[in-house]
Amino acid sequence: MKAWALALVLFGVQGCAGPGNRARPVRAPSPEPGTVAPGEETVQAPPSLEQAASPAPAQGSTPVASLVARVAGAEVSASDLILAWMQRDSMAVRRTMDELILDRIVVAEAARLGVYPSQDQVDAAVRRVRTSLEEEVRRAGSTNVEEFLSQRMGLDPKRYLRAVDHSALTDLLAERCVRSYTLGEERCEVALILCADRESVDLVQAGLARGEAFGDLAKAHSQDPSSVDGGHVPAILRNNSALSRLAFHTDPGEVGGPLAQSGRWLFVQVIHRREPQKGPWSQMGPLVERTLGEDPISDPEYWQWKEAMLKLYEVDTSPLLELVGEPSRGEE
Repeated sequence: MKAWALALVLFGVQGCAGPGNRARPVRAPSPEPGTVAPGEETVQAPPSLEQAASPAPAQGSTPVASLVARVAGAEVSASDLILAWMQRDSMAVRRTMDELILDRIVVAEAARLGVYPSQDQVDAAVRRVRTSLEEEVRRAGSTNVEEFLSQRMGLDPKRYLRAVDHSALTDLLAERCVRSYTLGEERCEVALILCADRESVDLVQAGLARGEAFGDLAKAHSQDPSSVDGGHVPAILRNNSALSRLAFHTDPGEVGGPLAQSGRWLFVQVIHRREPQKGPWSQMGPLVERTLGEDPISDPEYWQWKEAMLKLYEVDTSPLLELVGEPSRGEE
């Protein structure tokens, strides 16, 4: 699930050679504290769920035009810095903003659903991210995490480690929110065959007519990565996409298609059609945990959840544009 954009908040420390060469943070998701003594591999004071639910606090409130530097008597503000970043790499700014927004959505959705991982799960997640950080620091030539963060990165170790721990909990919450959403929607479990040319389409149709197994045809002719698993892909939820419409208009056990899409063709075999499963976390939690153990979150599952959440929760990024003096969409 690390591919879904909710990555860890670890610095790319490998390239840090000295105090003046500081790596930039590569963002992360959300959750909690646990205090690891320098050089130790275990969490001595794991975060409680209540502590983990909020990000690391800032050192006081930040004014809109806060200074980041003074150069030859001139001030450089945070808005100057962000504007320069946007002009040089606007996609990186968008990605970072997207990740921050999704972090907040995860926390809000977990609260709405009553998602509550066990303390053992939180402890284990914190250990994993702390161990990853320690490995990064060792690769950079140091054995003391707190010393490295303080002396070579110029960071407050306690605040930074709290943010790292916070990311571990958000990962836990995100997985459970995504799977809860999937289970709560009407969905089809399917296998598919993606054909890149008409010749492959004809071969698949001929094989189906002869009664060949769909999975065997997927392995022989599908261009989708799922071919190695006989075409099995994550559940398709009911929505307005062409693939969803095809799946929900195909009876279980039957094959639909070929569906033409951008010069390629899709065949879909519906294996099962599942009804929504909803309820309080006390009821849904065991089901979510079991299915996560059997089948981790996939990118398509995450994308469907993300699309739904961006419709459910209000997101307003106009303050960022106002901060750097760019027009909002309504002003263009």
